[in-house]
Amino acid sequence: MTHRDTDHGTAPALACADVGAALFHRIVAGAHDGIVVQDMDARIEWVNPACERLYGWTLAEMHGRKPQEFVLPPEARPPAEDIARFRYDPDSALFRRYQLGRHIRRDGTTFWNQQGFALIASGPDPRDRKVVITCRDVTDQVSTEMALRQVQVDLRHAAHHDDLTGLANRKRLAEHLDAPDIRAEIARGRLGVLVIDIDKFKDINDTLGHGAGDRTLAHVAHALARVAGPRDLACRTGGDEFLLVCALPDGAVALDARAGDVLRALGQPLMWHDQTIRIGASIGACAAGDGATTGEEMIQCADAALYDAKARGRGRMIHYTANLGRAQRARQTLARDLREAVSRDQFAIHLQPQLSLADGRICGCEALIRWNHPQRGLLAPAAFLDAADGLGLLADIDYRSMTMALDALRALDEAGHPDLTMSINVSAAILADVNYPGLLDWALQSRGLNPGRICIEVLETTILDGSGADVMSAVARLKRLGVRVALDDFGTGYAGLSHMASFEVDAIKLDRSMIARLEQDPRNRVIVRAIIRLCGLLRMSVVAEGVETEAQRAMLRRANCPVIQGYGLARPMPLDALIGWLRTRAAAPVPADTATAAARPVPAPGRAR
Repeated sequence: MTHRDTDHGTAPALACADVGAALFHRIVAGAHDGIVVQDMDARIEWVNPACERLYGWTLAEMHGRKPQEFVLPPEARPPAEDIARFRYDPDSALFRRYQLGRHIRRDGTTFWNQQGFALIASGPDPRDRKVVITCRDVTDQVSTEMALRQVQVDLRHAAHHDDLTGLANRKRLAEHLDAPDIRAEIARGRLGVLVIDIDKFKDINDTLGHGAGDRTLAHVAHALARVAGPRDLACRTGGDEFLLVCALPDGAVALDARAGDVLRALGQPLMWHDQTIRIGASIGACAAGDGATTGEEMIQCADAALYDAKARGRGRMIHYTANLGRAQRARQTLARDLREAVSRDQFAIHLQPQLSLADGRICGCEALIRWNHPQRGLLAPAAFLDAADGLGLLADIDYRSMTMALDALRALDEAGHPDLTMSINVSAAILADVNYPGLLDWALQSRGLNPGRICIEVLETTILDGSGADVMSAVARLKRLGVRVALDDFGTGYAGLSHMASFEVDAIKLDRSMIARLEQDPRNRVIVRAIIRLCGLLRMSVVAEGVETEAQRAMLRRANCPVIQGYGLARPMPLDALIGWLRTRAAAPVPADTATAAARPVPAPGRAR
């Protein structure tokens, strides 16, 4: 009975054990993670099918081997003697955390393997302990996390460095100058700033392309990196402008030497597609204590010195001085006043008459912009146009000048002068605006003005600045409107005659410098006569500007110059004064053959352009 009870009781237990073992085997065999069973010497006793698939080796091929022999990439594999001596330490932290490693498959591909190690007892003897390892391919997760980390690194780097050159950017510069140790160095007078601007960088971009421009910027960056000391900071602060913050343990005298090093390093020619690019630079320098007590003030002072270096002909280094500071403040005041002038419309035009030499008739006038400055009075263009260009205000001023000129021409019509023409000066800034021809056309139509009475004057130097193709396109659009186009200040550039062939202009304006030499320079007289004759053959008109003496008028009349203007006829004047001047002149008609001799300077308010 007892025997039967024992057999009865044992049979279900054994059956249950058999069922559990079978179920366990099915679970382990069907697991997606690889499972490895090793002895304490790390020799493989069993692996599940998932592990075979993971590594590409069969159980038979792995049995009895240590995994370090074949799962680690060759460069990470320990020496054979170390593998042979390896044995698991039951107290190792290995059994308390996951391990991540880069492993290799049988086919040579690598993957990231996340492993968990467990120590189990298969019997009462410590030698019966086994190590069970779970393996999971986490390559995708690791790759994603590594990519995210790299993005974070890249974002941190991009936030503080220039993409093209790799130098520090403005944000990094600000943080550097605000650091306590740097502020302390400024207080001790042991810091200097060099602001570096590449000379004629636009020419490199325009003639060789932006690829050459980018290579030039990289070349400058490399030169600065070579020159910079271990405690210096090289920056690209924008465009073609760089900055070097220099640690000066020996005082400000070392700043000159550092600037010289920069100029010499940049003087090394750069080869670009079999062409040699020679790079020059202008440098403004400021040492701590030269009127500056903060890093930002040092940069502002160095900028003022850079402005002076470029004004003196470039390719040099200028130190900041108190005089430069006063000039900088004057420029800042002018910039502030100009912005206010545009917003408050403080501009006006003065009109300078033009005389037809053939019949002594006033045939038109030129509109010349003036600035009614609240404190300084009436200012001529030379006092503010360059500053306006640098501030990006020139197009706004040009549009105001155009509007006032067309309003003046309409007023002249109503005053009984419907045959006069109006010459309007335009800058490269307004020519670059594709909307300009359309706006001009609308302004003419809204005032009922014939486009043929308008002459748009384009400076010869505008063509020489490298934007010739754009200017030609703008000229073509203007001529389609029916307005005339003149090449202004003809004779000041180096290729004036070639422009007469390249640009379909209707007239040229001989520069006042050529007219001023007529009486003293016989060769100049020959050149002027030849230009007038050539323009006649090309069916182009000529306006001689800057005519001041009777002798000049007589020479131009004998040379068959069609039109003159200048102080010898009349100064630029406001619209009301011009209408009165025309009325007075009409009251005393002059015979055509003596018109030029009879023309006398008539004082009028204003200054010449």
